[in-house]
Amino acid sequence: MKYQIKLTTLSDTIIGSAEAYGPIIDNDIVFDENGFPFIPAKRIKGLFRNAAEDLFKIEGFKELLSIDDSNIINKLFGDGGKTDSFPSIIFDNLYVCEVEILFEWSEYLKETYPDFFNYHTVLDYFTFLRRQTAIESTTKITKEHSLRTIRVLTGKNEFSGYITVNNGDENVEKLLSFISLYLDRMGSKRNRGFGKIAVEIIDEKEKSLTNELREKLEKEL
Repeated sequence: MKYQIKLTTLSDTIIGSAEAYGPIIDNDIVFDENGFPFIPAKRIKGLFRNAAEDLFKIEGFKELLSIDDSNIINKLFGDGGKTDSFPSIIFDNLYVCEVEILFEWSEYLKETYPDFFNYHTVLDYFTFLRRQTAIESTTKITKEHSLRTIRVLTGKNEFSGYITVNNGDENVEKLLSFISLYLDRMGSKRNRGFGKIAVEIIDEKEKSLTNELREKLEKEL
C-alpha cells in the first residue's frame, strides 16, 4: 500500500545538512543541485520512528491498535545498524509541492537569463541567513569567535512524498494516522520556536487518514 505524506512547515525551519557552505555558513539546510530544499527520507523515517516509540510508551496505546508484538518498531522501521534489516515501511524524500513544474521554470530562466538566474536565486527564495553569537554569562560580552551563520527555511512551505507499506494492515494504517497527528516539530532549535510542522497522510483513494482520525477523536472527547 502506498500513502502520500504532506508536510507543511509553519515556522522557520532548519532541515540540517551535514555539509557546510564553505567558510560562509556554519549550519546549512538540505537542498538539491537546482537550489530547491527537500527533506531526506532518512530524516522523515527518524521522525516517524521516534514518534512511534513515544506513542507506544503511552499506557494502552498498543491495545488500542491491537498490537502485542514487542519488536514492532524494528519490524516497521528496520533494526538500526543492521544491513540485513528489511523494514515494512519505506520512505521517499519529500520535495516542494509541484517541484517538477518549478524545475521546468527554473531551467527556462537559467537558460534565458544566465547572468541573473541560477540555483542561488532559487535557494534565496526559500531561505535566509540568520546569524547568532554566544554571550559570556558574567561579562555579558560576546564570546570571541562565537559568531555562527545558519541557513533557515523560511515560513510556510509544503512538501510532498510517499510512504510504501509492505505486509501492512489496518493497524499499521492507524499508527501512521496517529503519528501524523503527533508530529508538530522537526529540525534544529525546536526549543527556540523553529521547526513547527503539520503532517497529513493520504491513502490511495485520496482520503485524508489524518483528518479522519482527528474528527473521530474530536467526537469522542
